[in-house]
Amino acid sequence: MRLFFALPLPPEAKERLRPILEAARQAGGEGVSFTKLEQLHFTLAFLGEQPDAKEAASAGEVLRESRAFELAISGVGAFPNTLRPRVLWLGVSAGAAELMETAERLRGELRRRGFQIEERKFQPHLTLGRVRPRGEKLAKRALAAVAPGEFARWGAGEASLVKSVLGRGGATHTVERAYPFAPAAAGKR
Repeated sequence: MRLFFALPLPPEAKERLRPILEAARQAGGEGVSFTKLEQLHFTLAFLGEQPDAKEAASAGEVLRESRAFELAISGVGAFPNTLRPRVLWLGVSAGAAELMETAERLRGELRRRGFQIEERKFQPHLTLGRVRPRGEKLAKRALAAVAPGEFARWGAGEASLVKSVLGRGGATHTVERAYPFAPAAAGKR
């Protein structure tokens, strides 16, 4: 089974992102394969194919050590860069450090248990879409269609282990286990 850990977005945040995604989709047309609104999430660690979810689920318990925090989405960009876009993303303003700390704590535990995890440092981003072959020009238009500003803000309070099943209509995601974070520190959200 194909597994990954994610920080989900609440329904109200997804609704706030709907017009941003639509504007980018209209401008990018067929040049970009856009993420479905209901599947928007922050990937904390991608595990790929695994024989079962038990060991990953056990490793995920370390997520309960994270504290709830406020997260805000703003800014737009591309990997590897905006001149040669392959992946379009929205950035994180508030909560970036906490999100990085949570991802690195999880990745460290997964590595300790023998999972092969990407070595690159975690970069907080929300994937908007993947650029199709010869779609760079349209991808740049999609990026330009996203107005500046803060798009959504909420209290991030849990992460999940997610099973992804690839099919003809794209991937179907199912939460295998949720990991609530510890309450926010006094005076913080």
